[in-house]
Amino acid sequence: MKKLICMLILILVSPFSIADWAIKGEGNYSCPDYVSAKRSNSTKLYSSISWVQGFISGVNYQAALEQGVDSFIGQDYPATSIVNWLVNYCSDNPQDYLSDAAEALVLELKD
Repeated sequence: MKKLICMLILILVSPFSIADWAIKGEGNYSCPDYVSAKRSNSTKLYSSISWVQGFISGVNYQAALEQGVDSFIGQDYPATSIVNWLVNYCSDNPQDYLSDAAEALVLELKD
């Protein structure tokens, strides 16, 4: 009986769960490490920005693919603005990772 109740709970909760996703490369970079890379102007900063730009491109591609609509999130948002936005986000959210910051940036740029 306990198994049946547990299975029913899982079935009822599953559609409302937020799916997780695999993060590759620089998205695993911690926010404090990103802020440090910005301060020292290290090569890690540039690879991180490239990763975020790729993330934004991927979001645009996925929207176009799944929804059949044009998607231009961040099209006119320059790399320097991305750098500054990420530094602010990461300074305010040191527990997060670059992937969290990229997701938050996309959500802000959508609005």
